[in-house]
Amino acid sequence: MRIKLFWITGICFFALSAAGMNTVLAEEKLFIISNDDVFGTLKRSAVEFPHNLHMEVFAEEECGVCHHSYDETSGSLTYEAGDEISCKECHAMEKKGNIPALREAYHGSCTVCHRNTIKEKAGKSGPTTCGECHKKKGD
Repeated sequence: MRIKLFWITGICFFALSAAGMNTVLAEEKLFIISNDDVFGTLKRSAVEFPHNLHMEVFAEEECGVCHHSYDETSGSLTYEAGDEISCKECHAMEKKGNIPALREAYHGSCTVCHRNTIKEKAGKSGPTTCGECHKKKGD
């Protein structure tokens, strides 16, 4: 009886630990996008970005939709796995040459992709309006 109880307790502890780890890992992948170091005091609320959800939708090679760098030799955007950088590393408050401002980079990538997905799949894919991303407290 003691051995059976030991195994049941062990299995339950392992299951709860594993569930807790998954929860922590999932929570770590919910990014809050505010970039107040670039924008200063925000006029709208910060955006919650569920990175895991987007990773499920895109294949690894499509990570370059967001995580890209400019290749001066080819004149194109490229993606190198393991070399992911933050948008604000290249995009600033104001547009610089062909590099869009950070605000436009976010809005262009996020809302355009969501709208295209809605057209392609004839259904809702993600937020497309200001208030759907920039939620007021309590929403």
